[in-house]
Amino acid sequence: MKPDPVVLIVSSAFGDGHAKVAQAIEQSFRNRGINRVHIVDLFGEVHPLLNGITRTFYLKSASYAPNLYGIMYNMTSKMKPGYPLGQFLHSMGKHKVRKFLNDLRPDLIIHTYPYLAASQLGIESADNVPVFTVLTDYCLHGRWLHPRTMKYFIASESIKQELMKVGVAEERITVSGIPIRAAFSESADRAELIRKHGLREDRRYILLSAGAYGVSTKVRKILKSVLEHTDFDSIVLCGNNQKLRLAVEAGYRNNERVHILGYTDEIHELMSVSSCLLTKAGGVTLTEAFALSLPVIVYCPLPGQEAGNAKALSRQKALYTASTEKELIGRLRLLEMKPYREEIKRQMNAISRKNAAEQIVSEVLESLEHRPSYLGQPAHSLQVEGKAKTAHGYR
Repeated sequence: MKPDPVVLIVSSAFGDGHAKVAQAIEQSFRNRGINRVHIVDLFGEVHPLLNGITRTFYLKSASYAPNLYGIMYNMTSKMKPGYPLGQFLHSMGKHKVRKFLNDLRPDLIIHTYPYLAASQLGIESADNVPVFTVLTDYCLHGRWLHPRTMKYFIASESIKQELMKVGVAEERITVSGIPIRAAFSESADRAELIRKHGLREDRRYILLSAGAYGVSTKVRKILKSVLEHTDFDSIVLCGNNQKLRLAVEAGYRNNERVHILGYTDEIHELMSVSSCLLTKAGGVTLTEAFALSLPVIVYCPLPGQEAGNAKALSRQKALYTASTEKELIGRLRLLEMKPYREEIKRQMNAISRKNAAEQIVSEVLESLEHRPSYLGQPAHSLQVEGKAKTAHGYR
């Protein structure tokens, strides 16, 4: 292995989670003196117009057509890379991707977003660049799967079982957790943070997050419920949605129990001073809360991966979900009782893996040292009696 390999991390601007995961992995590489690390929105590079359209659809669907997005997500969830749709999605823009890769000449590729054109090119050209995948959710979707993947890094044991059911070899799966920034692993002085953010030591806070792009349409309804039925104060994060922020400010500008912010890089500090997080069920946000042992309530999770995350984690009793205002208030009152609060924190701690980025980078570098020669072979040479070899990582 080269002492300073060229690392390509494939990310995306869909939401904020993929970028955060990529940044955490990048920092871990740099901590080891590996500096030629490139985070690239590959689909955005090769298909800027289509990327913009699909990204807008994703963001708008959360507000205007969540069920349509959920239907599309579920219809493709069992998709395999050999299916026509899978081959099409992984081949979009592959000629531009080939030129991009020829110019960059990466020594390894890590996907934090399931646009796998680089993997597809590896099969077609017998390229020997090893490819790794870091799943950013607590549920599995077929778009993440590809026979060219050397190793999958995943959030939980339940996903490992799902991967093995569809034929991924166990040795190609690591339950690493989802990478998050180092700030979420650092101890914090609550009193100091309270002063820094202009809050009060004698108050308890609910952190209400609409996500990086403020796509939650239920923020004002949730805020009204919290203020009317509990004694919690609220910190409202509106993300980059200026319209949402102005709407909340119009109704609560003079309310001392409401603190309104836009996008912030200091969410770890706000989580540290809060008693509960009310949020959408993005895999990275949930992982950040788990690292800080901050109880989470997901209100009306959106269809698709967010509903999948909420279902998987509520089944493990690591978070609460609520589908009505009555349920939401009931969940908040449960968290006021120490036994319930301590139990959910135990479950969160059992899931949390704070050193995910370091583990991923260690295993990636180790894999490069012991890279098997078959990775450079054409896909058809890996077929044995109609099935791919187990070592290929996908039957």
